[in-house]
Amino acid sequence: MHMGYPSFVLGNAEQPAEEYWLALPDDLKQELERFIASYPKLPAGQLDGPCVWFDHESRRCKHYEHRPRVCRDFKVGCTDCLGWRDWLQEQPGESPDGHEL
Repeated sequence: MHMGYPSFVLGNAEQPAEEYWLALPDDLKQELERFIASYPKLPAGQLDGPCVWFDHESRRCKHYEHRPRVCRDFKVGCTDCLGWRDWLQEQPGESPDGHEL
C-alpha cells in the first residue's frame, strides 16, 4: 500500500478501473503513470509518506477534484483512516476487509 501517490484502481482483467481514474484528464493520468512506473517497490505494509499530490505549503491536495475513491471514502486523519494505516503496518499484504493489497 503506497501513500506516495494517489491510490486509483487502474483496473485489470479481474476488476474494472474505477470511474475516477477513467475520468482523470489525460495529462494527469500520463504524469501519474510515469511517476508510478519509476516508483520504488516498498516492503509489504510499509507506508512511505505523503502523496505526491499533497501540497506542503497549502496542506491540501493539488488535484482534489480528481482524487481517487479511497481519498473520498476517508477524511484525512479520521479514526478510520488512522486505523487503516495502523492495521496495514501490522498486517502487511492484506486489507482489513480481506482483499490482497
